[in-house]
Amino acid sequence: MDPLAAAQALRAATLDKLPRAVTDAAATPRTVATALAVVFATLFVRKIYRALVPPRFLRKYPYARPWTVVRTMLQGHGYLDQHAILHEAMLQDAVDRGIIASKDEMPAVSLRWFIGRWQVLFANPQDIRQMLLKHESFDKTVWDAGYLRKFLGYNIAMVQIPEWKRQRKVINPAFHRGWNPLMFATPARQLIKHMDATAAVPGASLDISGWMQRMALDALSLAIFGTNMDSLNHPDAPMVATYNAIVTEVLDASKVINPTYKFNKHGQRARELIDTFDRYIFEFIEAKTRKIEEERRTGKVDEDRDSRDLLTMMIEAAEGNVFSREDLRANTIIFFMGGHDTTANALSFALYRLGMNPAMQDRARQEVISVMGDIEPNTPFDQVPFPTPEQQRKLVYLGCCIKEVLRLHPSSANLPEHQTTTAVTLHDGTVLPKDTRVTGDIWALHRNRAVWGPDVTEFRPERFLDAVNSDGPVPFNAPAHDFGWAPFGAGQRICLGHTFSLMEQHVVLAMMLLRYTWTVVGDDRALAGNPRTMPGGILHVVGLQLALTRRDL
Repeated sequence: MDPLAAAQALRAATLDKLPRAVTDAAATPRTVATALAVVFATLFVRKIYRALVPPRFLRKYPYARPWTVVRTMLQGHGYLDQHAILHEAMLQDAVDRGIIASKDEMPAVSLRWFIGRWQVLFANPQDIRQMLLKHESFDKTVWDAGYLRKFLGYNIAMVQIPEWKRQRKVINPAFHRGWNPLMFATPARQLIKHMDATAAVPGASLDISGWMQRMALDALSLAIFGTNMDSLNHPDAPMVATYNAIVTEVLDASKVINPTYKFNKHGQRARELIDTFDRYIFEFIEAKTRKIEEERRTGKVDEDRDSRDLLTMMIEAAEGNVFSREDLRANTIIFFMGGHDTTANALSFALYRLGMNPAMQDRARQEVISVMGDIEPNTPFDQVPFPTPEQQRKLVYLGCCIKEVLRLHPSSANLPEHQTTTAVTLHDGTVLPKDTRVTGDIWALHRNRAVWGPDVTEFRPERFLDAVNSDGPVPFNAPAHDFGWAPFGAGQRICLGHTFSLMEQHVVLAMMLLRYTWTVVGDDRALAGNPRTMPGGILHVVGLQLALTRRDL
């Protein structure tokens, strides 16, 4: 008999005997206590069993065992290492059960256990398309871990459909806009100042990931607040240090899964950091509100939408709508967090991949020169040219490099978790009942040989050239590749910051290509094609060392 069925039968039999045990004149307190103990033990075992074993209708799909998941969390593996361990365990299960013939194949659907819950992971375009486009049937899951919800709040990226519809009235007008490339070129020029200093020292190298984190933070602060946090020159400034500490604390799964987290010193530190950062955000909100009122009073309103900061546009769009200060705070923070590590790591991996492939780096550079012209000799750091939006659309090969980086190194291995709001049918005919938790395994999708061919693990930007029209820019949307490429999601709930991130990547990479040539040095794992990453819930590469040579000297 199936263990779950046996547990249910034992519970039913015990419950059936309990009334007789209680009412039987011969019953003793010990008999009743024993019967109650059996009932509660049965319920407990049944609950544990359901938490550790997939539902019957999902058991045909492969998965890594729960203890493997817990072990990788507790051992503090880097983000990519942890994902690789769990992926390997899932593939081994698929091979052992005859689901696939070898580990070169990719199961279209698998399962993932996460803190007592089972997720269905899609690694095929058909089911990912359905999940992303039929948002009325696949709603976002509202969940919390540690103090993640306290930090992120109920923002438009994480709430369910009714609340999403309310918030988008304010958020969409603020995001449906162009971005002034100077927002990205300004911090990029400060980055170049520091990179020039490294390039001037023979044999010196630069840990690019840390610098990209700071540069992306400065670009975000300009875009969101209209104020440069200047973390490139002041990395220990209070707001910068608080934000970095929060990200490290809140996303550390090895701490968060501890049931005492909210009561121990780590949880207390997280609360204090979040409260401090909230004060910074609310101060910005109040200052922006006063500035808007003053501009209207004096008639000095900036009409250049592309140069206006996001917080100002959200405050203005909130007028006449039900949108609180807490809503402003939550959506400011999710854009801040969503646009920081994601873009910084995309840029770090782009520089890494081009540093490992000199011929591709040179091809991208020659394209930039053909579009923008070459850099003048001895150009000061604060005058390094950057591409206009029109020029960016002509950087086809560079765009393909960016897409290939996002294919091999998506900032998040999985799309945000959804849950079915009704019964849905998968591509293989499986019917998922209401309230099934699902997500897109983007890391596996982007490495699926059935989608990308036998060279799936190779960095080959040319694979995207066929999707580019002769008179158009590189398409950065999932439908362009039949949902085989989807790092930003798709549909009405696509990542709101994807255009911001893509422009930043185009601007910064073009400037780097004009100013420098570079190679990867130092770290053995990086040189072997497997860079180290930090533990946590999002990709954060470490130890990428670049040796830089200026081209304009």
